[in-house]
Amino acid sequence: MLKLIAIVFLAVLTVSGPVMAGDCANAENTLAIVDCHVARYAAADKELNAVYSEAMKSLSDAEKKKLKEAQKAWLKYRDAGIAFMLETNKDSGSYGNVLITDYKAKLVEKRVLELKYILSGPEGSPVAW
Repeated sequence: MLKLIAIVFLAVLTVSGPVMAGDCANAENTLAIVDCHVARYAAADKELNAVYSEAMKSLSDAEKKKLKEAQKAWLKYRDAGIAFMLETNKDSGSYGNVLITDYKAKLVEKRVLELKYILSGPEGSPVAW
């Protein structure tokens, strides 16, 4: 378990500071803000895949099964949430794109934190999301 925690920690360090911090508000225009959120999403998705892959290497068969079930359920939740966000913001113009891309990034960033928290075991510290 400690090896998994160390790998997860190193994965966090590979994500660039501004993207990981979600500092997209300082971008010069709406298109740049959207691009920043898209980059946040891509970085979080990459990290999520790394955390999931490392967990699947170190968990027991029963734990792997539960993680796989949980992740499948989360993917359905993610897709339904994004579909709802798209529908409710379809007439919002360029600012709607900012909201949608930020929401997508936040969903995946939150899932990364959730998995890290779950996988950290009793030694882990509380996570704020």
